[in-house]
Parts: sequence; structure tokens; C-alpha cells
Amino acid sequence: MYLYPSSIDPMKKIILFTLLCGLSLHTFGQISLQGNDTLYVSGPSTEFELVAYANIVNQSENPVDLRWVRIHNVLSSGWTSTICDVNFCYPDVTDSATFTLAGSSTGNLDGHFYLNGNTGEGTMRVRVYEVNNPSNSVVVTYIASATGLSASNLLKHSLKVYPVPAQDHLTVELNQPKQGATAEMYNMIGKRVAYFALKDGKTRVSVGQLPKGQYILRVYNGSEVITKNFVKL
Repeated sequence: MYLYPSSIDPMKKIILFTLLCGLSLHTFGQISLQGNDTLYVSGPSTEFELVAYANIVNQSENPVDLRWVRIHNVLSSGWTSTICDVNFCYPDVTDSATFTLAGSSTGNLDGHFYLNGNTGEGTMRVRVYEVNNPSNSVVVTYIASATGLSASNLLKHSLKVYPVPAQDHLTVELNQPKQGATAEMYNMIGKRVAYFALKDGKTRVSVGQLPKGQYILRVYNGSEVITKNFVKL
């Protein structure tokens, strides 16, 4: 005999409603990348390391358990590489780790290339997925290159940040800024704390409202991405 919806037991209705709500939350609880899925970084071989900064965004209001897996890692001779997530910077032999990302938050997943004085290039590719739902995933690619040139010759659009440490204001000076150049500030857990446009070669930004600590300044100048660290007193 066919049962119309009105004849369903009330307790079953409650259970069905709860399951549907859970499925809805799961469907919309997606993770995403903040910015591009392919990140480029370059510098002189005299640098200790080159870092490509990526951020994972949890779009749901609930925490999610995530796992990253290094699925590609090709490096020039003498180079090593590793991944730093919200928990730890791992040894170069670590190819997978798990971390938890709080609801409606952003966490870093940075690619570090250690040059050891060698010129060359390297590519890492990492897949990040939700432990309980592997189809909820993103892939980020880190590409690094190092030459024997000095930093001043390598970067035509050099970036200066001062004073360091900063207390009330930070001056961002970009040589030959392109139209649409922008900058972002991140704290050390990967949360963006400021965003602003670089309308001319020198921009003065208020940082007095920021808590004391270390920050990352990321400048987007056309296809070039330049990063600098600074300390807020």
C-alpha cells in the first residue's frame, strides 16, 4: 500500500530532516584556494630559500580535517623542498600530513624550496582534500627558479618595505608598478589582515591596528608576485 507523506511516522520525519540538513551542510562545506592554483617564485641562488605562498579557504562554518599529499616533486640537483601548513614546516622527506582548518577561516599551505647555493628550478604539486570527503579537494602547483644573478638584476620591479620593524605605518615602495598592482598582508597563520592598491610607486599603509608579531606582505604586479616579511612592534 502506498504511504503518502502525511502518513510517515513523525520520528522518521525528524530523522529524515536531520539527514537532509547534514547532506546540505556537507555539500556546501567546500574548500578552495585563495588566488591562483599555480604559484611562481624566483630569486638568486644565494638565497637560503624561495617560498611560494598559498592559502586554503574553508567556506563552511564547521571545522574540517584536511590532508595534503605531495603528488609531484621535481627539483634541480642540490635542491630540497618541503611544505608548511598551519601546524608545522615538515622535513623534506614528508610527503603527506593532516591538519584541521577552523570554520570560515583561511590557512597557509606554502611551498619551500631550499637552494643550497645552486641555480636551477623546481616544481611541486600538492593535492589537498577533506579526510571524510576526498572529492572535496584542490590542487596547487609551486614553481621556483633561481639564477646566479643578483637580486637587483633579477627583479626589475624591486620592492622595498620600511621601516622594519614597523609601529604605526609601513611604506611600500615598488619600482615601476604596473596598472592594477595590489598588495595583501597576512599574519603567520595565513589569515589576510589587509588588502590595498598600489596606485603609485610609494604607498603608506597604517599598521597600528595590527597585533604585534611577524607578517607577510605579498605584492601582485602584473604576472610578478613579490613577497616580503616584516615585524610589527
